[in-house]
Amino acid sequence: MIFGLLMEYKDKFFDLCKEKYSKKQLSKFKEAISFIEEVFIDEKRLNGELLIVHNLKVGAILAENHLSSEVILAGLLHGVEEDILITDLKKKFGGSVSELVFGQLQLREIKAKHKDLESELLRKVLFVTLSDPRIIFVKLADKLENLKDVSVFGIREQKRIANESLEIYAPLANRLGLEQIKRNLEDISLKILNNKKYFEIAKFLDATKKERKDFIDLFIQEIRRSLDKKKIVKIKGREKSIYSIYKKITERKIPLDLHRDHFAMRIIVNSEKDCYDVLGILHEKYESMQGLLKDYIANPKSNGYQSLHTILIVDSKKIEVQIRTKRMDEEAEEGSAAHWSYKNMKSDLGFEKKVSWLRSVMELKGEDRDLLGSIKKSIFGEKVYCYTPKGKAIELPEGSTVLDFAYYVHQEVGNKAVAGRINGSFVPLKKKLKSGDVVVVLTNKLQVPRRHWIKFVVSSRAKTFIKKAIKKRDNIEINKNYVISSKEKLSFDSLVYSRDFNHYEFSLAKCCSPMPVEEIVGVIKSQKRVLVHKTDCNYVSKVKDKIIPVSWKEEFSRPIKIFVEAKERSGVLKDFLNTIIHGGFIVNDATIKGLDEEFVECSFVIVPRKLNEVVKLVKRIKNIRGFRKVRFE
Repeated sequence: MIFGLLMEYKDKFFDLCKEKYSKKQLSKFKEAISFIEEVFIDEKRLNGELLIVHNLKVGAILAENHLSSEVILAGLLHGVEEDILITDLKKKFGGSVSELVFGQLQLREIKAKHKDLESELLRKVLFVTLSDPRIIFVKLADKLENLKDVSVFGIREQKRIANESLEIYAPLANRLGLEQIKRNLEDISLKILNNKKYFEIAKFLDATKKERKDFIDLFIQEIRRSLDKKKIVKIKGREKSIYSIYKKITERKIPLDLHRDHFAMRIIVNSEKDCYDVLGILHEKYESMQGLLKDYIANPKSNGYQSLHTILIVDSKKIEVQIRTKRMDEEAEEGSAAHWSYKNMKSDLGFEKKVSWLRSVMELKGEDRDLLGSIKKSIFGEKVYCYTPKGKAIELPEGSTVLDFAYYVHQEVGNKAVAGRINGSFVPLKKKLKSGDVVVVLTNKLQVPRRHWIKFVVSSRAKTFIKKAIKKRDNIEINKNYVISSKEKLSFDSLVYSRDFNHYEFSLAKCCSPMPVEEIVGVIKSQKRVLVHKTDCNYVSKVKDKIIPVSWKEEFSRPIKIFVEAKERSGVLKDFLNTIIHGGFIVNDATIKGLDEEFVECSFVIVPRKLNEVVKLVKRIKNIRGFRKVRFE
């Protein structure tokens, strides 16, 4: 019985492959199947299915999407774990295949290490995918097959897996244009998360199936008569997915029986010109819903998807019509995967561009966790669609601002942006955009990226470019002035001391920020710590029983830390550095951070010798343009 089932799946797999792949490639597939038969032998999954059957199903999904023979081999071989077997894979099938298999293993390992998976899984998917984007194709096929068998787990685990599929893998499939995989992931996930609603919609669709088929068939006949002079390749009805109907009825809060947006059809033509000609004829003959025409041919989606979308009203029923060429239809069905096909094309330039950008994001070491949320929003979040004055559509994450738009147009447009115009009205850079807005970015060649911009942009592209520009500017300023950056943890000296309480640690209070030579007192905060205040500080009068005498030091043996607040402008860090260095100080470290929209805080680790040097330095700092406040720590 088991042997017969295995042979059945083998036959199904090769039936899919025999017309798409060469004899040499088919031979490699047979070799891969023989390899895993030896490795897995009679090994079974939790649902009782032979492990090799699962791998054949994954391979079949990849073959259906016309992926390269290397990707299919990786699908057939995924699950091989031992180092020695990975080495064998490399010898038998090549380094590329073994790396793809190892990439799948990396994605699996995280499950054993993290309970709260979403952010870490996303992070792992991004990192692993960067090494070879084809890894994600294998993962999506594997995920889809695994999702079908979640019944072996408890309810809680099933829901976790379903949520993971909806929030990470389905959006990824959509981003890559893998429509069928996306639909299946969404529908199965909904079945797990809301079984009642899933079967309610499924029952409704089943009950109305004949009605919908008859209506669409008659409509197609009518369309063919209207378009008989056109070179129509194909006209076909298209089923709305259960999940898409679920989203619409829940978002619009309408009963299922009143939902009329479940009729859909697709018209395949020979050329782009035919697409627009057909659209014109349909709009002449039938009423269309105003404002819902979407031209994804002139303005493709970010995943490369192209088509014309319109909604016609026929007999009080809404029909969603998609019009596209044969090439557009093939790419819509197969997505970016089509560009990684078994043919000699190794990559899609658009997809590679995205991958290159993600690589640049991940180069921001130490900051990549901060960017994770914006990356997720950029890739997986809701979108807004805005237009340039020339009518080019730009897709942005929901909540995007004029500045996000500017950085999408070009890095330098973003760096030099000062304001915007939305639909003719002047607006600030942080103004949020809505779908349909026509946006003009106003620039100034003297403008430089500001630190506070990070706080209101939402796209990871904008955040990356802003951080890079600021980091580059700061590094140039710091390196020019020979700042010594010590890797060792420094011990800092205090500016004050107490003759009778020398076992305490002294620090300057932020409430009054006492400066050298000003009259001061100490307030005991604990057995080890004293805070130093000005004598006229309001706080001092409230704690008279804790006051001790303190004095400014005349000489210093270790570095001290100085903080300066100033209005943000180009070169502010450089000006403070120059002032400090020209005062004869060695600078061990220098940093800068934004406080709000107008002000930044620069910090320096300096090594003074005498108190009067510090006093002179403070006077010089106060004379710098934009100065607001100075304090020591």
